[in-house]
Amino acid sequence: MFYGLCLEMKKRNLSENQAVLWLGGVLGLLLLSVFPQILPWAADILGIWWPPAALIFFLLVVIILIILRHTITISEMETEIKELAMQLTLLKDENKDLKTKIERKTKGEQEKS
Repeated sequence: MFYGLCLEMKKRNLSENQAVLWLGGVLGLLLLSVFPQILPWAADILGIWWPPAALIFFLLVVIILIILRHTITISEMETEIKELAMQLTLLKDENKDLKTKIERKTKGEQEKS
């Protein structure tokens, strides 16, 4: 599991933030599996009468945190894409204006000759 995460990070398919979330989730669930006495204690604290349901609850919490992180990343990227699209439009407009000025200047010089 750890090797797979490192490999995906090396290929740039997985960011460090995502890897930390996955590792934290996996280690948390592994901890609950290795020390089974934690699960009934946690279930009792949460008011869950069937301890394996607490494991499912923790799994859902990890998945929700990962989805939340992806949602935040997507929102940031959408904002960045909008900003880049606006900058591109402004640069295209500026490029068009410069081409028009160059053409006018070139035509003016040709008429003088």
